[in-house]
Amino acid sequence: MKALTSRTLLGSLALAVALVASGCTTTVTDPVAVPQPDVGGGGPRPQSGAALNPPPSGSPDGLGQRSPDGGYWPASVQLGENPELGPVVLDGQGFTLYRFDRDSASPSRSTCTDSCLMRWLPVLTNEKIKFENLDPARLGAVARPDGTQQVTVGGWPVYRFAEDTVPGRTTGQGADGLWFVVAPDGGKAAAPAGSGS
Repeated sequence: MKALTSRTLLGSLALAVALVASGCTTTVTDPVAVPQPDVGGGGPRPQSGAALNPPPSGSPDGLGQRSPDGGYWPASVQLGENPELGPVVLDGQGFTLYRFDRDSASPSRSTCTDSCLMRWLPVLTNEKIKFENLDPARLGAVARPDGTQQVTVGGWPVYRFAEDTVPGRTTGQGADGLWFVVAPDGGKAAAPAGSGS
């Protein structure tokens, strides 16, 4: 678990802040180390929404390769804006991501297993987390029971709701009083102050 704790390299912190402020797409390696700008070369870049792992032929849900417990590898995670909830975190296809109140952020721990995984798909990473317009210090990963690594935002493991069939939907918001759209800091997304909501 020590390998999954956040690491800070002071010399690159200013670079990380500058990259986030500029809106560049960057990559977190190892999966919670310092971001590095994408550079050309090294083969084709995945298209927006393409899985980091090659999708098996005939993948019916468009999520590409799936883990033993149903998780998926998005091309990226990114900042989005919801009219009712303000800033939110989306996957590379524009689908809203969620956090679960029964999970833990400190230490990061996922408790969604078995039948929970039928509706809530863990967002996974290998050795890289590609992100756009998010604070790299808030991104990380936690080991899942099947041996995969789940993306965390502010320490909270994140999921995609299977019933959100169109990008931008938030039909899982408040589900069972335990599931909430995740904000860029890992908190629960909420109506912006002064919005009247």
